[in-house]
Amino acid sequence: MSNVALYNVDPSTQVRSALASPRSPAARASHLRIAARGSSGQTSTKMRILVVSERMSFVDALRAIVEADGRDLLHAAQAAGVCENITRAEINVVIADQQLPGDDAFRLLDELHEVHPMLLTAMATAPGATNAAIKAFERGAADYINTPVQRDEVIAYLRRADTMTTLRVETTPEPDAEVNEFRGMYGTTPVMRDVFRMISRVGRTDVTVLVGGESGTGKELVARALHDESARRHKPFIALNCSALPSELVESELFGHTRGAFTGAVKDRGGLFEAAHGGTLFLDEIGDLGPLAQAKVLRALESGEVMRVGGTKTTRVDVRVIAATNRPLDEMVADGRFREDLLYRLKVISLALPPLRDRKSDVPLLSSHFLHVFAERHGLPARRISDDASEILLNYDWPGNVRELRNVIEGALVMADGVEICPCDLPRSLTTQRPMRVMSIMEQSADLPFVEARERALREFDRAFLGAALARNGGNIARTARALGLHRQSLQKLLARRDLRHPTEMQRDL
Repeated sequence: MSNVALYNVDPSTQVRSALASPRSPAARASHLRIAARGSSGQTSTKMRILVVSERMSFVDALRAIVEADGRDLLHAAQAAGVCENITRAEINVVIADQQLPGDDAFRLLDELHEVHPMLLTAMATAPGATNAAIKAFERGAADYINTPVQRDEVIAYLRRADTMTTLRVETTPEPDAEVNEFRGMYGTTPVMRDVFRMISRVGRTDVTVLVGGESGTGKELVARALHDESARRHKPFIALNCSALPSELVESELFGHTRGAFTGAVKDRGGLFEAAHGGTLFLDEIGDLGPLAQAKVLRALESGEVMRVGGTKTTRVDVRVIAATNRPLDEMVADGRFREDLLYRLKVISLALPPLRDRKSDVPLLSSHFLHVFAERHGLPARRISDDASEILLNYDWPGNVRELRNVIEGALVMADGVEICPCDLPRSLTTQRPMRVMSIMEQSADLPFVEARERALREFDRAFLGAALARNGGNIARTARALGLHRQSLQKLLARRDLRHPTEMQRDL
C-alpha cells in the first residue's frame, strides 16, 4: 500500500483519514465513510472532491468556496498512492495542483485516466499558464482552475463538474436500435444511430459540444436536437453563423455594445449571449471567429460572464454553447489561426456527422421524407421515385450532402408531370459525367476556330465546376467564394457571365 493520507476538510467532523495507517482495507474504507458524514450522522451523497496539493493556502481558499457550495473536500499532500485509493475513498473529482514536485501532477492525470477513465479530473494552474492547461487536457483532464482561486470561477467549474459527472456516471435512455427518425433527423445506418444515441446521452447535460462535418450534413439540426433533449428546451435557442458577419460586427452581435462604442451604436444593445440566457447558443462556423472574438468567447465559457463592446461592467449569463465547424480546427491551431485553449473548451464532447456519400443507404429514406414534406408544402400530389431515378440518386456522390439532396428532391417534385419522378426530372448534373461532357464538347468543337472552341469548353467547365462548388456550400455565395479563393464580387461576375445568376437556376441547367 502506498503511503498517502486524505484529509477530510469538513469542519463539522475535523476527522483525519490516514490510509497509511495499519488498518485492514475494510477498516480503512469504513474510516473514510465516517469522514464523509455530517453532524446528522447520515452518509453524505454530495460530490466529493479530492485536491492533491502541497499548498495549504490554495487548499484553504478552495475549501471555503467548495464548502459554501455544499460539497465535500478531501486533501492529499502528494500524488503517490492517490490512484489506488480513489474508489475506496468514493471520490468524484480530482484536482491536481500543477505546482506538485516535478511532473507529478501530469503523471497523476495519466495514471487516473488509465485506471479510472470515468473519473472527472482537473488541473489547478498558475495565471496565464495556458500551455499547462492544454497539456492537462491532453492527459485526460476535463477542465482547469486558475490560481489564486476566484469564487465565481470555482462556482462555474463546480456547475460544469456537476453536468460532466452526470454524463459520465448515469445511464441514459437511448433511442431504440430500430429507430429511423430522431428529432427531425433521418437515418438507418449504424453511424447515424450512433449519432442519435450520442445526442440523447449528451443532450440532457450542459456540457459544451463541438459538432463537426461537411457543409450540408445537418449540424444545426444536431444543435437543435441537443437543445430539445435538454432541460433548457423551453428557453431560447439562438443560432449565429460566424461566417455571415464581418469580424468587426461579430463581437457586437455576440456580446452586445454600449451607446457610442462605435459609429452607428446609437443605443445600448444586448448581445446573443444575453438573449440566450437560460437556453442554448449555437455558434456555427466557429472557425471563422477572429482572434479577439475567440478570446472573449473563451472568457465567457470559463467565467459565465460577458462584457458589452465599449462597456465596463460584466453580466452573468447562464448559456450552454454548442459550436459547429466544417474546418479542420486542429490544423488551424497548428497554424496559429485558432486558440488551442478555446478548442479544448469547446470539444468537451465532439460529435462528427458523416457525409451523405458515406451513408448512401439512407438516401431512399431521406428522399421519401423530403417528398412528403414538399408535396404538403407546395400542395402537390404525392409522387414516388421511379427505379431508374432511385438508381441515379444512389450512384451520385452528393458533394452538397443532405442539403443538396433536399434541394434536388424539391426541384424534381415541382418539375415532374406524372405519378413518378423520372430521370428526366432530375438535374442533369446527376445524370451526366462532367469530364465526359467536357470531352464531348471538345470533340464537337474540333472544326471550330481555336478561340471559339476553347471558350465553349471553358464555359462548360465553369458551369460544372461552379455547380459542384455551390452545391457543396449549400448555394451560399460568400462561403463558396472563400472555398474557391475568390472575392465574392468576382464569383458573382463569373456566375453572371456564364448565365448562372442563381444557384437553383444553375443546378437546373447542369
